Parts: sequence; structure tokens; C-alpha cells
Amino acid sequence: MDIFQRSIHLNAKKIDDDRLQVTGSLLDLEHSFHLDLTIRTSTHTIEAASASMSKAPLKRCITALDAFTQLKGLSIERGIIKEMHSRFGGPKGCIHLMELLNDLIRFSSMLLLGQLMGYRPQLKELLTEEEIIEEGRKRLRNTCIVFADEKQG
Repeated sequence: MDIFQRSIHLNAKKIDDDRLQVTGSLLDLEHSFHLDLTIRTSTHTIEAASASMSKAPLKRCITALDAFTQLKGLSIERGIIKEMHSRFGGPKGCIHLMELLNDLIRFSSMLLLGQLMGYRPQLKELLTEEEIIEEGRKRLRNTCIVFADEKQG
């Protein structure tokens, strides 16, 4: 018997050649949250951030939104998750908003890394799978089974 369900949806749109709009929504029986980031791809910097709640279990929950404008200026690089938790986590924020923000930042990081590596769906038409893997392994070595060192068992 199901007792609870949560959906997280992430989306990215290209605004122009140097900016992405990345959005995330969390929806469950108690919550409806939306986060929106504008990211400059050349610097991996968050240019704008907004958050909204259309449904929360308690009125006080909404106060957790106030801090999210502080994302502006942060760079999506190693250590950003730890920095976000120190700014918005624990008694300063909402664990559910942090869950959504973590997913949104990891999603954005994946997009930025893919862009940096020149990944695009058309690569499958230009290179063999082995060539794509060999090129990807240069930056993504041992991050998953696809890019694992051959010696790994």
C-alpha cells in the first residue's frame, strides 16, 4: 500500500548563447515548490535565483524562501553543495527545498560539463560509441560504468 508520493521535475532552456534558465519543481501531498535559476554558462555563475511555494504544510515554511536570492553570484563548481547547506540548510531553511536545490544544482552541473565537453546528441551520428566513451573518459573517468577504467572489475 502506497503511503506517500513525491515528484521532482527539472527543466533547462537555452536563453541565449551564454545563459540557461534551469527550473525545478517538487510536488507531493504537502508541498508544491518551484525554483528558478539563470546561469551564465561561460562562468558557471548563477545570475538570478527565485523560489516560490504554492503549498506548504505550515505557514512558517514560507519564510525559508527568503534566503534563495543569496544564490545569485555563486559559481557551480566543486564545493557549491556544501556552501548551499551552510547558507540555507538545517535551522536556516527547509530540507525539502534543499532536496530540490541539490537536484537542480547537480542537473545544472551535468549540463555545464556536457557543454564544456562539447556533447550534443548529434555526436552519435559523427562518432562511434567507443569514440564517444574514450573522449568522455578524459574528464569523466570512473564516474560511472560507461567511463570506468577497463581494469576495473
